[in-house]
Amino acid sequence: MTTPSNAPIEGKAGSPALRVADGIGLVIDGIAVTVAVVSIVAIFLALMAEVIIRYLTSSGLGWPNEVPNLLFPWLVMGGIVVGAQRGSHIAAEALRSKLNDTQLRYLLAFINLFVAGSFAFLAYLSLQVIAITKAQVFPMTGLGQAWAYSALLFGFGGITLSSLVNFVRVLCCDDPRNVHNTDPEHVT
Repeated sequence: MTTPSNAPIEGKAGSPALRVADGIGLVIDGIAVTVAVVSIVAIFLALMAEVIIRYLTSSGLGWPNEVPNLLFPWLVMGGIVVGAQRGSHIAAEALRSKLNDTQLRYLLAFINLFVAGSFAFLAYLSLQVIAITKAQVFPMTGLGQAWAYSALLFGFGGITLSSLVNFVRVLCCDDPRNVHNTDPEHVT
C-alpha cells in the first residue's frame, strides 16, 4: 500500500515528541513545496510575459530574463528540502536489510544527527556567501544576488531541521524501517 510520506507516524504510545516532530515535519514540507511551486510558477509567468511582449512589440521587458537567476536556486532547494523531509533521497538498502531494528535505529539516528550537524555548518557558511554577494546587483531588477544565494540558507537550514525531525521520528517510531512509509490508518 502506498501512503503519503509526510503523514503522522505510528509511534510508541502516541509519543508527544513524535507528534511534535510530525507537526514540524508537515510545516517544513508545506513551506518547501510552496517555495518550489511559487518559484516555478513565477519563472514560467515572467518568461511567458517576456515572450508575449517580444512577439507583440519586437522589444522585451528585460527584467524577466533575471527571474530564473533569482528563483531557480529557490526551486532547487525547495525540492531538496522536500526530498529530505519525505525520505525521497538515495538510500543504501543493502546495509539496512542486514541490521536488526535496534542497530538500524542507532544507525539512522547517527546519520540524521551527522547530516543535521553538517548542514547546520553549511547554513552558517552560506551566511558568509550572502554577505559577500550583497554588493552584486542584477542590472534590470536592481535586486542583489544575495537574494538568490539566500536559497542556500533556506535549503541547508531546511535539511538541518528535516534531519532533526527525522532523528526524533527514528527514536520514537515503532519500526525504524518505516519512518517515511507511513499509514495514517495506523496512527495511535
